Amino acid sequence: MPELKIYAKTYYGNVPEEVTSEKKLEEFDSPEVPVVARRADGVRVVLGTHDFWDYGFPDIQIERRPGGWVIFLHPVPGDDPSGYVYFLDDGRSYFQAERTCTKSLQLLEWEETPPELDQFPPSQSRRPPGRD
Repeated sequence: MPELKIYAKTYYGNVPEEVTSEKKLEEFDSPEVPVVARRADGVRVVLGTHDFWDYGFPDIQIERRPGGWVIFLHPVPGDDPSGYVYFLDDGRSYFQAERTCTKSLQLLEWEETPPELDQFPPSQSRRPPGRD
């Protein structure tokens, strides 16, 4: 079955400038992390590997419906979705949290981001897998 295998560069645009200037990083820079996508009752996109069958990585499942699209969020590999994003063909969008996921979904205000998202890893060993 055809697969799309790509590498996603890491975004450093929100990392404090004094940290990125010390490391001489571009806005999008290494590591480049593998991503694979293929058909699976819609489209499944696995984040962090090129092995479609490796269920040790988070993924999203994209499903077409008669009036739009549903995106299933699987941040915990092999677990129930944490939530769903709905895109209707008329341009409306919705988000629904799932209550059965082992890791609860946390809703943020529009101006917030998770504090850990843009923290620069303290050591090379904590960087995401990828090709540097």
